[in-house]
Amino acid sequence: MELTQEKFGFTKERKMGTRGSLWLGQTCNLRCKFCYYSEKVSDYKHPEHKFISIDKAKQICKTMKEFYGNTAVDIEGGEPTIYPEILELVSYCKEIGLKPTLITNAIALNDIEKCKQLKDAGVDDFLVSIHALGKSYDEIVRMEGASIRQMQALDNLIQLKIPFRVNTVLSMEAIPQLMDIAEISVKKGAKVFNFIAFNPFIDQSTGNRAIETIPKYSEIVKKIIPVIDYLDSNNIEVNVRYLPMCVFEEKYRKFVQDFQQTIYDNHEWECASESWSSLREQRVADKPLSEPKSLEEIVMSLRNTYFGKIKDTDLNKKPFEEIIKLISDKYQNKESLDFCIFGNSTIGLQFIEELKNSNINRQMKGFISSKEYLRGENLLGYPWYSDDWLENNPVDIILVASPSAEIKKILEDKNLTDKCIFIFDNEMNEKWEKKFYLKELGEVENFTDKEYLYKEYRVLMTKFLHPYSKGEKCEKCSLVGICDGFHRDYAQIYGFDEARVIKSDKTVYNPRFYINEQLKVR
Repeated sequence: MELTQEKFGFTKERKMGTRGSLWLGQTCNLRCKFCYYSEKVSDYKHPEHKFISIDKAKQICKTMKEFYGNTAVDIEGGEPTIYPEILELVSYCKEIGLKPTLITNAIALNDIEKCKQLKDAGVDDFLVSIHALGKSYDEIVRMEGASIRQMQALDNLIQLKIPFRVNTVLSMEAIPQLMDIAEISVKKGAKVFNFIAFNPFIDQSTGNRAIETIPKYSEIVKKIIPVIDYLDSNNIEVNVRYLPMCVFEEKYRKFVQDFQQTIYDNHEWECASESWSSLREQRVADKPLSEPKSLEEIVMSLRNTYFGKIKDTDLNKKPFEEIIKLISDKYQNKESLDFCIFGNSTIGLQFIEELKNSNINRQMKGFISSKEYLRGENLLGYPWYSDDWLENNPVDIILVASPSAEIKKILEDKNLTDKCIFIFDNEMNEKWEKKFYLKELGEVENFTDKEYLYKEYRVLMTKFLHPYSKGEKCEKCSLVGICDGFHRDYAQIYGFDEARVIKSDKTVYNPRFYINEQLKVR
């Protein structure tokens, strides 16, 4: 007889989530092809590879509980089940009122004693990454016999009555097996099934992904619609993460969970604590924790960084407009400018794109990283240098695309701050108040100030931290206010031909417009 989980209750009530996220370090027992942290996992010397100490992990959890008011936490790695002090950490989270989830490949959970220990410690549930089955899974994760061990782990969880959810990345290899994975999920009794778009976040953001590994949105939708129907009919909560809404027919849009919709998902990360726990200081083992900040401070810093001071008349203001004007005015007598970018490459690339639309004649010399982060000779098609290179290779402008105090100290020690333009505004000189300066922002009936704040943060994430694009059809679409659009990397490869204009009487700004009809696990 097939082992199955018990059924779960559902609701259409929508509350803002209170779940935090804790990264223990990028030490893992697998080497998944599409891992966001593939470089950090493979490179034992990478600053983020080593697990953080149990004391640091507890401090982060304490901050999430006491400063940010989180009531649950996703503990992830790398692979959290191989963290040496995982039982102590799970027990601590339970003790302080932070329900612990482990995001796991479940390979180590094929040992039922390990499962029993985690249950006794107080684990709330598991989020298991099932990206394929059998040999296909083994090839994706680069471990022979991994799928067999994973299936045994699910049976162990069922036997011990520990709830679990399922994540599946929509890679080219996984798509042919989606229905098979769904059937396993139904038989085993998963309470939630998440489809995750294969987007090039973090270490995958190289701009060099092979086209043959990237399924088109239209191909994905064709494959997952019958799978969604099957899961939904079997009372499993279904979420489709980070795909444009227009590629789905209306009745399926309630399942689409883009960045704005995840605000109302109790299984997704709460914005304020995530913006702090994801910072480098919290993720590197040998660095002290940074001071927590409110989301108001963070949003105002991002707003001022990219758009400068916002006036009520500044509708759809262009990013970096004030910085580009500063450069143009300061160097107006110089025929051409040499510059480099020190810090966040994603932000740097966005700035380069904006510069192309200006009249500044410039030459990008390359990206700069502190020596501990330098991993090759090229980054995103540009030369990649350490900070020592700057001393012997003068440039007109060092564009600092990171709020890191370490970078500022390096530049001060090398007497290079006079050449710097700092993108980030670390001073919050204004109190946050809602302003509709982007096309995604607008009035929502019965919205609280907190919802406006969280929506603005999610919109800014899709523009700069995890960049998405919107084409001409997107600009004419009534859903422009609640949809991420196309991932920028994807749009550069395939364009916007798959986009459709969804027309209604007015622009939709309420992120819950469709998801209000979705059944969610309580």
